Amino acid sequence: MARLLIRAGKDPFTAVAPETTLTQDVFNSNSGNFLFQHSVWKALDVAPHELVANSTLSERRAASADDAARIDEEFDHFVIPMANSFRADFADKLENLTRLIEQLTIPTTVIGIGAQAPADRSFDALDGVRDVTQRFVAAVLERSASIGVRGEFTRDFLVHLGFPGDAVDVIGCPSLFLHGPDHEVHRKVEALGRESALGLNLTPEVPGIGAFATEQAERHPHLTYVGQDQHDLRLLLWGVSHPHVADPLAPTHLRHPLYQQDRMRLFVDTWSWYDFLAQQDFVYGTRFHGNVAALLAGTPALMLAHDSRTLELAEYHRMPHRLQPHFDEPVSVDELYEATDLTAFNEAMPERFERYAAFLERNGLEHRWQPGRDASRFDTRLAEAMFPPAVHTLAAPDLSEVASRLEWLRHASVIDLTRHPQRYEYPFNTPTYQGAGSRTARLAQQRDAKIQRQQERIDDLTARLVRLETMTFRGFLVRVARKTLSLVRRG
Repeated sequence: MARLLIRAGKDPFTAVAPETTLTQDVFNSNSGNFLFQHSVWKALDVAPHELVANSTLSERRAASADDAARIDEEFDHFVIPMANSFRADFADKLENLTRLIEQLTIPTTVIGIGAQAPADRSFDALDGVRDVTQRFVAAVLERSASIGVRGEFTRDFLVHLGFPGDAVDVIGCPSLFLHGPDHEVHRKVEALGRESALGLNLTPEVPGIGAFATEQAERHPHLTYVGQDQHDLRLLLWGVSHPHVADPLAPTHLRHPLYQQDRMRLFVDTWSWYDFLAQQDFVYGTRFHGNVAALLAGTPALMLAHDSRTLELAEYHRMPHRLQPHFDEPVSVDELYEATDLTAFNEAMPERFERYAAFLERNGLEHRWQPGRDASRFDTRLAEAMFPPAVHTLAAPDLSEVASRLEWLRHASVIDLTRHPQRYEYPFNTPTYQGAGSRTARLAQQRDAKIQRQQERIDDLTARLVRLETMTFRGFLVRVARKTLSLVRRG
């Protein structure tokens, strides 16, 4: 039996409340991360092997030698499903993960990593992450046969950095291989109408997308916006607007019509997400995993690709897409649906899957699609699991969402995590980093000094109390003796 440590916010079966998901950032800022993490989990969860989620603690803080020693001792393989990780705002986390990998001796396999740049796909936009990317990939290739990347752009970037092309396997995003090589998607209706159920996903930072979203909501009364990131979840749970989006037409504040009409949803588990999207006629928008979730649910979807990462994935998987770096003209959903031809996607799936499976086998990872593998444990656990329902807005007409928030607050406030009954327990927690000179080390030293002073004070007070009790008892004996002596003398 092999033990595999998987980079994942949680395993696919553990239900975590939406409030706790947000407070502890279980989905790593975006629920779309669960799609590729749990798809990899499903692929590798074969008997008798054991899989453990690292809760992405490997990149939330700098690694220590103790962290690496524990992983080397307890696990046989470190499997790292990734996304668009070669980007500037992920550089510090990639640095932490790199430092950990450099200290490991066990095999380490990276699955589906990608670079992020504007739609023109210039390497100049990646200047800020060149050094950390070079270190990361070098550390991985010392511990694996190859690295799995999302698409041609990412492969070309790594070759540009000097890595051999035969060590870089283009495998796309593992999320799309959840159902294996035979998954196909077909149209449900011939044409869309006013009563059609539509799913919209979007990236609020894309220029002009607010006007696009508001217009779509007005034209299509049965359209639902499905959010994905932590700002969306905070908005739905607590009514807090996105702090970095100023566009009043974007559905990023509680005054937006989509919020007021309770036409926004967010799912903290993939399985309930798939169930919801399976009920839609068509899904479209700028979010890669928002559209992938629809395709995995069997619903046609069209990607509005706005940068290199979404474009290279759509091209590799031959997903229906069109380049849409900004929204400066009206968009017709009827035209989008008419352009959604799934023939190429369905035809490409078996060959793309074979590449993915070959990559896993090249790196010594057994998977459920190999002959004779027992994958029943995953299917049984998933069938037995229960997940939270979709998160609605606070404007839900039956006030159930407000009551749910009050119930959570009644148990514990957001900052009082230690006593919260729904706290998510990390399955592979690691000691708090206390490297020399770190803020954590200084706080620990201050805490220990305070405890020491308190203990010394307690010891001093205890000694004084003992002396007082002794002196009081002695005084009592003296008084008794004197009284007895007096009585004897009188007698």
